[in-house]
Amino acid sequence: MHVVDFLQQPADADGLVRGMTAAGVDRAVIFGLPMKKKWPSNEPRRPHYYLDGNSPCYYFSLTDELVASLAAQLPAGRFAATLCGFDPTDQVAMDQIELVWSRHDCWRGIGEVMLRHDDLTNLTHGENPSAAHPALDSVFEFAAGQECPIAVHHDSSSPGRPGEHEYVGQLDRMLSRHSGTTVVWCHAGVSRRVEPRRQHEVLADLLERHPRLHADVSWQLLDLVLSGDGSPRPEWTELITRHPDRFVLGTDLVGRPENWAQRMKPLERLLGGLPPSVREAVASENALRLWWGE
Repeated sequence: MHVVDFLQQPADADGLVRGMTAAGVDRAVIFGLPMKKKWPSNEPRRPHYYLDGNSPCYYFSLTDELVASLAAQLPAGRFAATLCGFDPTDQVAMDQIELVWSRHDCWRGIGEVMLRHDDLTNLTHGENPSAAHPALDSVFEFAAGQECPIAVHHDSSSPGRPGEHEYVGQLDRMLSRHSGTTVVWCHAGVSRRVEPRRQHEVLADLLERHPRLHADVSWQLLDLVLSGDGSPRPEWTELITRHPDRFVLGTDLVGRPENWAQRMKPLERLLGGLPPSVREAVASENALRLWWGE
């Protein structure tokens, strides 16, 4: 979960633990947001989310320091912190990553790296990011050297072509270039106003060809995984059952934990439709292996 919002206001440590415990969650991966929403003088209302108003976002590296500070207040072992506060199009971003990594011993991975991300891509200052951008090669190599996962948000398409898969090839190329890096594809390429057709087939193909790729089932992806009555769709349960060690669950909460219990309900419906051994792997075992090394 994101433990800051788009104004980089951090979550309260005690409230985070209470919300997590009340929702029946034992452990969580926490990270910041690599960009901050600007509030300019021509916007009458203070924004809280990237879609509030028409103002742009900009990269904000201090987010990792906010996460590290929060992690120091949380129960040891219950949270895995990952860093994300860098511009993924900057070919010297690796210098910053190495510095931040060396400053704190809380890091268990990299992410959520924001690449293609519905309207956020066009709202963010600078070059549009891509999973195949050469600036990311050193980041993927670093993750492999640290034996930690890198989680990336990379939409399969753009909001103007919501059912297509125009950006999948970029992710495919990066995975091929870095076959030794463990990658978690956040929301499996599905995003707000981006709902690619037959995404389970696209994901199945990538999982078959890239053995270190994993998928995070959270946020908008759940609208594809679950049917209108809340039950898991057969094509998705079949895919997850075929690759039980390649899926993890997430809430994708932003900033505040108060609606954590509500976010857990669709995840519980998904888990209820899986065989018991697969359920345990997806609910906890895979995440414990990836971020806690257990």
